[in-house]
Amino acid sequence: MSKVSKHKIALLSGLLISFMLLVSGCGSKQSPTGGKEDTTKLKVMASLPAEFSEIDEQKVEITFNKSVDKSAFMKGIYIFPPVTNKKIDYDGNVVTIKFLEALKADTNYFLTLTTRIRDIRGNALDKNQTLIFRHGQLQSNRISGTIVYEDKADNELPVQINLLTADSLWVMASSVTGNSYALESLNPLDYILRAYIDKNLNGRYDAGFEPYTESSLKNQQIISYNLNMAYADTVKPVIRMVRAASNREYEIVMNKSVKSFRNIKVEDLRRNETLRIFTINHDLDRITLLTSETDSTSYRFTIEEATDNKGNITAENSVTISGSNRDDKTAPVVVSTIPRNGASVNNLQPIIEITFSEIIPSSLFKASLMESESKKEIPIRVIKSNHKTYHLQPEQPLTNYKSCVLTIDAETSDLSGNKLAESYKLTFLPILRESGQRAPTP
Repeated sequence: MSKVSKHKIALLSGLLISFMLLVSGCGSKQSPTGGKEDTTKLKVMASLPAEFSEIDEQKVEITFNKSVDKSAFMKGIYIFPPVTNKKIDYDGNVVTIKFLEALKADTNYFLTLTTRIRDIRGNALDKNQTLIFRHGQLQSNRISGTIVYEDKADNELPVQINLLTADSLWVMASSVTGNSYALESLNPLDYILRAYIDKNLNGRYDAGFEPYTESSLKNQQIISYNLNMAYADTVKPVIRMVRAASNREYEIVMNKSVKSFRNIKVEDLRRNETLRIFTINHDLDRITLLTSETDSTSYRFTIEEATDNKGNITAENSVTISGSNRDDKTAPVVVSTIPRNGASVNNLQPIIEITFSEIIPSSLFKASLMESESKKEIPIRVIKSNHKTYHLQPEQPLTNYKSCVLTIDAETSDLSGNKLAESYKLTFLPILRESGQRAPTP
């Protein structure tokens, strides 16, 4: 073989090796490093026609901030009233929905776009939202109201509102923040209204962890309905503990606030008899009892039909403890009053509130009212009491601009016979500037 031929072969071999290395390098080429990952949420930028306009060309064009994933869009859009025959075209970040069937006359159409819709890089739509269009005359039914939060801290979080027909077809979605909401331009139908706060941002309601409300609403042009955002609660009220303050005063502590109960009994297990209960004071999750005297033996405390604010009921629940033989030697005191001492009241028959440091049985509560200057005594009555706080009201109108003194007599005592250290005097001045004002109804 000639030297020229060998040189050509060597040259061709070198070129072949270089080509193979190039191809190999291309096949294993890595994505450029240092680039920013796209994590921007997909958003609706505009629609054609604009919201609440006529769908006169039987189509709606929606413009997003980025290109939309076709399969995700099909899974994430809902149309009401339902349109079976339709065509969807995609052109980058613009999606066109063409309606290929006759639309209902004088009907609003709702296009609900959910967070199941994503862009081509997997970023979800920023929120569930509904675009409203009309075919014919715009319908104007309305549902609105205030939002009441069981947990006050929730009022800074968005409330997810879903509106459905009575047969559970999804009509629209809305996200609102604050203390009120309004759903407008609705068709005249019966509806189901559901609302929840998506605290963990997983796109669904999680019972017990998140507040929720639901109601069926009959067809009316204007409906006022308040959203009570309450947490689901299936925990029944039970006694957490019973503790003794003395040999006559016991406090039952519940595991949660109790709205009501049918009966409470205390049994002396050694003597096999039931103790007399003189007074019961109920304050949320605390129930204070004044009983006949106890000693250090065993007593069983039973509460029947305890009901919480969510309607959970415990038929019967008991706790057994060792009683106390410690005498109560602490004198009661007045801890607060409304009005405060020396204040004026804008009513001639004011309601006066007196709160004691402990329970005072009504039979041991002694009070009187008189005008300061004339010393004229004015009849007064107890209109409400839980035996710790008393609400009093004069039985007749007081004289305008004449100072009065309410006296809680020093003979007022607790069940153990401990009296006030001295009479408590509350001075106040009735000033009625508005003519024709009525006394409050007890």
